[in-house]
Amino acid sequence: MKVLLRAIALGGILSMAFAPLVQAQVTVTGMISDSNKLVLPYATISNISSGKRSLSDQGGFYKISASRNDRLVFTFVGYKPDTLIVGQSSGTQTTNIIMEPAGKFLKGVEVTSQYTPYQRDSMERRQQYGYILDVPDQPLAGGSTPVGAGIVVSPITRFSKKEKQKRQFKKNYEEMEKQKFIDSRFTPLLVNKVTGLTGDSLHLFMRDNYPDYGTMRALANNDLLYWITDKYKAWVKQGH
Repeated sequence: MKVLLRAIALGGILSMAFAPLVQAQVTVTGMISDSNKLVLPYATISNISSGKRSLSDQGGFYKISASRNDRLVFTFVGYKPDTLIVGQSSGTQTTNIIMEPAGKFLKGVEVTSQYTPYQRDSMERRQQYGYILDVPDQPLAGGSTPVGAGIVVSPITRFSKKEKQKRQFKKNYEEMEKQKFIDSRFTPLLVNKVTGLTGDSLHLFMRDNYPDYGTMRALANNDLLYWITDKYKAWVKQGH
């Protein structure tokens, strides 16, 4: 009996000795903004060490769990990636991140390879945020949502914080893509070549005649030149 007890005790000690060590977790939080103090909502925070990912909220606030010495990478479209090495081993580490613009500008209508600069950028953005965009929205509670036939609707699904943020992100992403497309065609370089405007006059004209997404989708390249010309003639008649 004593031998058996000693064996059990020894086995327990050996199990403890060879059990994998569990690293303590630290919550890393802070605000993400750029050098102009503009907060960056829905920036991506990737824990390269653990594979976990998170998004900043609409106010630029982020939170992600990590362990000491984990490497966190912060990315946002149009900005240079930033890296943070977690220094604490437990508790909460608060670190504000200030991201720098990438200085990446579209070059008018220049085309390299089989894609335009806008198309390449758009594909990069789609790949970066695909893990959110590809997640289907949860069924809406109430209203005309079908119930029965195996469909289960949770009243908190529609109004959960995570679901709201996901829906808002998809909406913001769609609007951002539309603006990026407009900016890829209605460029200062192109407007300058058509109108001859420079400096403040160029910026003022582009601000006063900023096109909508539908117009830019409908106009072929030659039609766009005529469109800018007509807008310029009307703008000059207004006394500019």
